[in-house]
Amino acid sequence: MFKYTSRMIERDFELERDFGISELKIYAYRYDDSLRVIGSIKSSRIKEAFTLALVAYDTNGDIVLTDENDSYGSGIVTSRISSKTFFDDFPFSFSCWESQVPKISKIKIYPVGD
Repeated sequence: MFKYTSRMIERDFELERDFGISELKIYAYRYDDSLRVIGSIKSSRIKEAFTLALVAYDTNGDIVLTDENDSYGSGIVTSRISSKTFFDDFPFSFSCWESQVPKISKIKIYPVGD
């Protein structure tokens, strides 16, 4: 197992503030050809609905993977995060199984509106 350090995880703090996100806690791990990113969203109130996007880069800066946060609870909770379902420390995750995963050297996570 390989754990990505905070220096390897890029965020867009200005965009996060635009959506009302106070803090994102992000933990990323690689197991062979799988990437698992988990975390939580802290906010007293999000301003508008969004999903979280993941873009993964190799050492040359080329994009090798893109994804959006997973739904969970057998699909009861969708990947769309809205004020109706949001609570402080709202969990999120990404699960990717790709042959390109071992090449990932940097990950970017940011909110995307509808």
